[in-house]
Amino acid sequence: MSHKVQSDAQFEEFYNRHYKYVYRLCYTYMKSEAEAEDCTEDVFVKVLTGDYEFEDEAHERKWLTVTSINLCKDRLKSWKVKEVDTLDEEHDVAAPEGEDFSDVREAVMRLPDKHKEVIWLFYYDGYQTDEIAQMLDRPPSTVRNQLRDARNTLKKLLEGGRL
Repeated sequence: MSHKVQSDAQFEEFYNRHYKYVYRLCYTYMKSEAEAEDCTEDVFVKVLTGDYEFEDEAHERKWLTVTSINLCKDRLKSWKVKEVDTLDEEHDVAAPEGEDFSDVREAVMRLPDKHKEVIWLFYYDGYQTDEIAQMLDRPPSTVRNQLRDARNTLKKLLEGGRL
């Protein structure tokens, strides 16, 4: 049975159910509270203004994941094109609600996007490599190789190395 987010009450329920997840995902890319909030808002505006039909909550989450990642990557690309670097590592704002970023999570945030995506989806969201491959439109073997490479990079980072 599929459903659409049509009424204000349905949207509010959808928003409340997924807001924290989308915000945290956007924050891992944007590394700024304000930018993560803007991207999160843009994702939910797409839901509100689009004509999307979801099969179930898992389908909602997959759609939100792919949409959030793509939106953040597009925004970061546009910054690079404009050569605007407003994210100074010394002035990063901590995530709201007292989020505790462990060394591992900080290392994940420093990974290149292609590695960060697969690590996030595999370890934080619990998707299997075949599901990740489908979501990111990559061959499963590529996803497995990216996971392996990301693990190796994380190991080096956590042992005191640099990217």
